[in-house]
Amino acid sequence: MTAQRIDLFMGLVFALLAALGLFFAPNGLILGFIPSNTSLAIVYLITAVALLYGYFTGDRLAHMMAAVIGLVYAALALIGFFSSSFLGLPTGGWNTVVNLIAAVVLIYDWLGTPRTAT
Repeated sequence: MTAQRIDLFMGLVFALLAALGLFFAPNGLILGFIPSNTSLAIVYLITAVALLYGYFTGDRLAHMMAAVIGLVYAALALIGFFSSSFLGLPTGGWNTVVNLIAAVVLIYDWLGTPRTAT
């Protein structure tokens, strides 16, 4: 699987999480168990836009987006193990799992997928 395809998939996942967080999160819970607020939904939306931009721009930028965003989500997952919120973003509970999965997939995207020749 290429970096661009992974960016497309993860971009669509984050766009879905953003939409669910903004419009379908009764009591501040996405799908009834992932804590959310408007700030987190906006972060998910920005993540989706950045990943989709990487998809449409090319392999080199797809790798760069995966690297930066993967490391950010790894840091958020690490913070989630020690704190339930960070800068107003809910990071504890199931968000730690979401952030950890995103980090693993995006770091694999960065380091584990082949780069095309430029």
